[in-house]
Amino acid sequence: MGNTILIVDDSELDLKLISTVIRNNEPFRTIITANNGEEACRQAVRHQPDLVILDWEMPDIDGLEVLRILKKNELTKDLPVILMSGVSFTDKIKEAFSVGAADFIPKPIHPEELQARAEAVLTNYANFKSLKDHANQLTLANLKNERILKSILPLPILMQIKEYGSIPPKRYKDCVAIFVDMVDFTTKTGKMSPGVLLRELHELFTGFDKVIDEHFCTRIKTVGDAYIAVCGMFYTPGNIEIEAASAAVKIRDYIIERNKNSEIKWELKIGLYNGDIIGSSVSPSNLNFDIFGETVNMASRFQAMCEPMQINVSESLSKPLSEAYKLVTRVPKKVKGKGVMPMYYIHKPLKEIEKKEAVLIPAPSMQ
Repeated sequence: MGNTILIVDDSELDLKLISTVIRNNEPFRTIITANNGEEACRQAVRHQPDLVILDWEMPDIDGLEVLRILKKNELTKDLPVILMSGVSFTDKIKEAFSVGAADFIPKPIHPEELQARAEAVLTNYANFKSLKDHANQLTLANLKNERILKSILPLPILMQIKEYGSIPPKRYKDCVAIFVDMVDFTTKTGKMSPGVLLRELHELFTGFDKVIDEHFCTRIKTVGDAYIAVCGMFYTPGNIEIEAASAAVKIRDYIIERNKNSEIKWELKIGLYNGDIIGSSVSPSNLNFDIFGETVNMASRFQAMCEPMQINVSESLSKPLSEAYKLVTRVPKKVKGKGVMPMYYIHKPLKEIEKKEAVLIPAPSMQ
């Protein structure tokens, strides 16, 4: 089996006897010996044996105290220990098992009994390690899966999947959809290496994520160079429209500041539109969360009809935003399916915007 076994006894004669018995059935076992409790603790930490055979009656630190020390140490707490004693007191045997002994053997040692008990403990410990390794692998796999899911799903939706096992469709009322698109993305990236392109997108979207989180919004997804977020789906800040606009302005500011020190200069267009949004996964076999409805379509169109480095908002948003932002009235434009619509650019804040707390909306139920 190739196990490592630590034998602890202050008698050299007993050490040799026990070592011979233990090797009798399996000559390839590694035997480590110690003749006092302090050395036993050091050897246990260093070698992590599969079994400790420990004499109870030793000077300075007796076997029971060594057992206590091993069980308190994170590195040795799971090691199986067989205690040996020439004094068979029932109350002490109970105490040994209560501290964590795997078995007890009386002295003088009977070779057949020692072999049988040692083999049983080794087998149990091998099974324990196998189960522990399997549990650790499952834990690591779950953590890895959760990290992957967190990267593609909003946190409230991930919480919902854990609780209900699905993503039921829901209509989220009074939200603001935020669409961000990089200007001339295809032209600029045509000569970039894949590594540079991915690095740029990673840095940009990480910066956007930070802003979005600060304003109680939720990133829904990225599609190529497009970044899509929503305010008001999972959090209820004091003023959803103001928070969404503040997030859009700070994303623009982030790009302006980044361009000062970056070789690659970017421009963007941002569209905001408010209204109801339907959120769900596309199919039972696809956990990707997505958003649908007129509000989403209109935010996309407002972004497309925006000039570089501008934030285009609807008339319904202009009213709540006019108290906090200077807006520029645009020439009304024809929007597919809606006719001619008023549009406004967010120019700059009129005053310092008061930061309010937000409440997490409970996981959605089927509606």
